[in-house]
Amino acid sequence: MPQLRAPLALSLIVGLTACSNMAIDGTVVDVTGAPIAEANIAAVGAPQCSTGTGEDGRFELVCNPDTYDLTINANGYLSEELPGFDATERKRYELGTKVLVKLPSEEGLLKFDKNSYTAMQAGHLVKVAGGTGTSAYKHYCLDPKAEVPVNLFAAGTHAFFDNESIGWRPFRLDQDGCAYRMSPSSDTRWGVDYAEKASFETRQVAEGKEIVLMTLEPGRYFIADWDQGFFTKVKAEGGETLGYSGFYVEVQ
Repeated sequence: MPQLRAPLALSLIVGLTACSNMAIDGTVVDVTGAPIAEANIAAVGAPQCSTGTGEDGRFELVCNPDTYDLTINANGYLSEELPGFDATERKRYELGTKVLVKLPSEEGLLKFDKNSYTAMQAGHLVKVAGGTGTSAYKHYCLDPKAEVPVNLFAAGTHAFFDNESIGWRPFRLDQDGCAYRMSPSSDTRWGVDYAEKASFETRQVAEGKEIVLMTLEPGRYFIADWDQGFFTKVKAEGGETLGYSGFYVEVQ
């Protein structure tokens, strides 16, 4: 029986390997449409299933057929997560064009505005205290004597960028414009009462940097630094304390 020639044997091996795999094609660009080279595309939990983009931003990810959670990462950009991508057949899939947003350098809580993250208008709460003993109270509310800058949003889920802060949380303002109230008579462990909190979840994208998803229904909110204890002070140029920092938000 004649021996199988090497070139033919190699082509058969390559053909069999190709038949057992699938491929995901796509392009990675920035918000201007410019291609991003050297971005990494990987399937979570499959160490051998990753690839990079070329100078044109194109990539080809070859893996065993399966359903994958995909990640797209590039230096200086926010990562993109694509959960549950169904690639269970031995064929080519087109992922399309994926847009990555530059990693912001400004500290604080930033809102997404069209193509980038930008700072919001900062506001503050004032403390109103009184009473003694079990009747003592501290209310932290919008300043009724000052015009507080308003950040307007449409109802829905918004992705904020939390850069090098402790932990911003949205609180619905009550009928008196107060975000929370403190008193010895409170039923809570910390003596803090507040109106219903808006729902939120966080996703860490780098050390000290998170995406904060806040679901906001129509109403008034104050986004405050909860993990800091609400006590980040805002000072005037003369040094006097104006109140406690955060962002006043109206959702329509």
